[in-house]
Amino acid sequence: MWRWVTRGLGITVLAIFLTPTVLAQDFVASLEAPDPTVSWSGVVPVRGWVLDPGQVTKIEVYVDDQFQHLANHGLPRIDIIEAFPNYPGIQNIAPGFMTGFLASRFSNGPHTVMVKVYLSDGRVNELGRRTVNIDNTLNQSPLGNLDQPDLAAIYNASGSFPVVGWAVDTDGIARVDVYIDGGIMQSAMYGDARPDVSNTFPDFPAALFSGFIAEVDTTRMQDGVHLLEVQAVDVLGMSKLIGRRQVQIFNNETNLKPFGYLDEPQRDAVLYGTQCQTVPPVLISPAIPVNNASHITPVRGWALDLGTRSNTGRVSYAELMVDGVRWFSTDDCAFNTIFNNYVNCYGLPRYDVARFYPTYPDALRSGFVFTLDVGALLALGVRPGNHVLKVRVGDQQQTFTELPGPQGLPVFFSCAEDRVFTAFGFIDVPTTYDYVKGMVTFQGWALSELSTISSIEVVVDGDFIGQAQYGFPRPDVQQSYPFIANSLNSGWRFTMDTSKLSNARHRLTVRAVNQGGARTELASQDFYVQNLNLTP
Repeated sequence: MWRWVTRGLGITVLAIFLTPTVLAQDFVASLEAPDPTVSWSGVVPVRGWVLDPGQVTKIEVYVDDQFQHLANHGLPRIDIIEAFPNYPGIQNIAPGFMTGFLASRFSNGPHTVMVKVYLSDGRVNELGRRTVNIDNTLNQSPLGNLDQPDLAAIYNASGSFPVVGWAVDTDGIARVDVYIDGGIMQSAMYGDARPDVSNTFPDFPAALFSGFIAEVDTTRMQDGVHLLEVQAVDVLGMSKLIGRRQVQIFNNETNLKPFGYLDEPQRDAVLYGTQCQTVPPVLISPAIPVNNASHITPVRGWALDLGTRSNTGRVSYAELMVDGVRWFSTDDCAFNTIFNNYVNCYGLPRYDVARFYPTYPDALRSGFVFTLDVGALLALGVRPGNHVLKVRVGDQQQTFTELPGPQGLPVFFSCAEDRVFTAFGFIDVPTTYDYVKGMVTFQGWALSELSTISSIEVVVDGDFIGQAQYGFPRPDVQQSYPFIANSLNSGWRFTMDTSKLSNARHRLTVRAVNQGGARTELASQDFYVQNLNLTP
């Protein structure tokens, strides 16, 4: 998901008429908002852009000559790049900045607004001083942005494509609607975490959960160019168009591949088996490599498929592969008394998927689960150590895709009989590529059938950070693993100050430790940090 707050409303006339000589030497900037010709209420946006040979170190916002907070700068602005193609280094510059403040913090009437731009060589430039009128009796229309598709060009789409952005309103957002060619297509899911938007509007806490996403089924439209519009509506009925894009739809059977997600296991997990010397019987039905009373690792996820307008499109099969070799298939679907559900099957209920893909074929029953018996695979000659898992999903038109992607999922196979510590678990927070800021609580669960877990260790980017608290109630885990002792109290939590990390991508690894000091990795999860220093 795109998580960047982008774009502005245009380029000032002054910028258009600047000569190349001036562009190469001087500070060039514009404060585009707030507009001094209108009265403001709710969230007052402060938005603009800066070009300078030096580096922008910070941008401060002042109201009535009193410092408020820092603006979020370094934002992409394709329109500015296109307007200044000869500016030195323009292709590597992100000139945009944006923030805002709550009008309710100020009395009704005129107030001055301006920003100060600080540059790496010590220069400070005051920009855009203006007088704006605040009228808190007005109902402000929503404020937001359409991040994806972006403004780069006509967006080419096929199959399922995401419409992503954010919207805020002091009265609250009621819904975000997606229109195609003037007709409403669907409503977006609203309330996704957006720390970048929260950084942009630091005195408006609700901005943290201002994201929206709509998964648009392009097969419901004719091929060709269409107008996409996104409109946000607040709880009082005030609406505003927050984005308009042209999209070109092109669908055929070759580019409408299945898609989905592999929920578990997670990357870097140590998957262990039992009865590693026992070759599974071949005369069983279905013929799958599983021993009775052995440890099973569930492989869960979901998959969907879209067809052209002449067919509905459906998932035909799913296969679990280890190092490119097929071991399990949904052709082996059967009821399992341990899981109290059908396993090695496609078509299991996934109401969470149906919420995001409400009109897609089979969305309500898009789940799959495989019963991976690592011990049986080791007995059949698969070596212990590093392996790559994939789930290959095919449709009725003979196209297929691999989950979580062609690179697969790295895992490690081990045998409990080798006297290594065996445990398994899951990282619930953060989710894959989640954005976090400030103090964040990582959490998940951990279990061991053959040992006692004494502690949970948290590692970020290879560095040990600390021990998580272990023993929180997890009735959902107990429901899934009622035969394992202490499954009810298997939850762990770790609170971390993410300001100690850079604003970049990081990897969280969680490992369990037994009473003898042996360790085993439970999982890894990649996440992004985006913090903003709010002091001048």
